[in-house]
Amino acid sequence: MQRDTTPDEETQPEAEGSAKPLFAPSPLRRRLLSLLLLAGGGAAFLSLAPHWPKEHTVDFRLDGEIGTVVGFDVTWSRAGAEAGAVSGSSFRFEPGRAPKIVHTTVHLPDGSYALDIRVDRADRSDSIQRTLTLGDAEKITVPLR
Repeated sequence: MQRDTTPDEETQPEAEGSAKPLFAPSPLRRRLLSLLLLAGGGAAFLSLAPHWPKEHTVDFRLDGEIGTVVGFDVTWSRAGAEAGAVSGSSFRFEPGRAPKIVHTTVHLPDGSYALDIRVDRADRSDSIQRTLTLGDAEKITVPLR
């Protein structure tokens, strides 16, 4: 038995833009996706953090004939890298007035560095090469002889 429908009862076709979305995540799924995205961002942050520059305290200790030292220059380069210097500093003193320890701070990422140091004395200059690793140590002492 078939029933006749009146024009008011007929179903109208839906407009094209009013269709249900194909992917409508549940609230639980949305929450899990948000947590997954947050965890991914945290992992990316933790993997990049060691490569950001930070302050490191470095003491240069003048050994030997410190009375003849009138200055020294330090050039910092990444150990094993072809690239040039990443930092440098210069220290000058009156003859006979050089301190035993020169305190300084460098702003570099953790890692291994090659130091090229030129110690200027009243009568000559000496070149020194050192390799050191910046990391968790609060202070690093570099002897200069």
